Amino acid sequence: MNNNSERNIILIVDDHQTNLNLLFQLLRNVGFKVLISMDGESAIEQTYYAQPDLILLDVMMPGIDGFETCRQIKSNPSTCDIPIIFMTALSDTENKVKGFQYGAVDYITKPFQYEEVISRVQTHITMQKLRQSLKEKNQELSDLNNNLERLVEQKTRELNQREKAAIVGRLTQGMVHNLKNPIQTIQTCTDLIEIHASKLEEETVIECINYINVAVKNINQIMDNLMAKSRSEQYEERVPVNLNLLLQRELKLLEANLHFKHQIRKTYSFDETLPSILLIDSHISQIFHNLINNAIDSMWQKHCKELRISTQQDSEKIYLEIQDSGCGIAPENLSKIFDPFYTSKPIKDSAIGDEPTGTGLGLYTCLELLRPFQGEITVKSELNQGSTFIVILPKPSSLESS
Repeated sequence: MNNNSERNIILIVDDHQTNLNLLFQLLRNVGFKVLISMDGESAIEQTYYAQPDLILLDVMMPGIDGFETCRQIKSNPSTCDIPIIFMTALSDTENKVKGFQYGAVDYITKPFQYEEVISRVQTHITMQKLRQSLKEKNQELSDLNNNLERLVEQKTRELNQREKAAIVGRLTQGMVHNLKNPIQTIQTCTDLIEIHASKLEEETVIECINYINVAVKNINQIMDNLMAKSRSEQYEERVPVNLNLLLQRELKLLEANLHFKHQIRKTYSFDETLPSILLIDSHISQIFHNLINNAIDSMWQKHCKELRISTQQDSEKIYLEIQDSGCGIAPENLSKIFDPFYTSKPIKDSAIGDEPTGTGLGLYTCLELLRPFQGEITVKSELNQGSTFIVILPKPSSLESS
């Protein structure tokens, strides 16, 4: 007995009792569960309720014949996948072909050859098992794919929310970072006026007020740009800018910082023939502030503090060079310094005394502000010897042709 076929059900449909008895005994002997039917109507009913694994179907029967029985079984979604083997006479070629057209998978000939019957039945039972297994695997795969699609949609929504939160965070931190310098200028000037008001000359007071006015203007420009970005607008009112004059203005503002004014040795060299170029004044101003303040911070622990600033040009580009005598940058960190949120400085709450703090947005902001003008920044640095940052901008002819 074949134990592997014990759970398989075979339905035999034939109106001749002799054929039924012979096939019944034969299939039972090899381990199949066998059902019998003597007409097409009862065969259709049994097929629906018993769901056999295979049907042996005679062609010539009273009532509806084997072809119509096959057609109805195949037309029912719950029974259409059950394999049907027609039983025909050896010379009945026409019925064999017709059986295949109605959906039969095979035929066995009368008179029956036992080995042929068993071989064909077992072959198609195995094939049916494989088809069923494949169907189940395909369904599992389909379910997995649907689940994966839902998971991807869910994760995409989560990532979108996280990305929105990250953008808000970057905008917030960037705003705080960019507002830091002009607010510091205002604070320094107001402190100076408050503490030494009675001793200050009128010219000095007016100068401090001018510093405050310029700082407030910068704050308003930063806020305008931030609001424009939040509306996904491109706020780029470009005007002709003389980099020398802009740089000198920013350096004058920094003179309000007494540490910058008295403790740092400064050397300036400006190419007076620089052409004006179309820029956003506040963007370039912010870049200068960030780079110069980074240079100042890098010299915090240095006894000798030297800052060299120069402008120059060649046939295609304008160069702003800011060189300090600070702590320098380790070679392994050079590739990271323009990454957002990377900083070698401590965060505000962990700083010691007046140690400079950072958010990791200063250099990243410089690159982002330069991007609309096709500008770039290069850096040369040696640990404990200082750093040189060079802002590179295309000259008007190059910019207009890009």
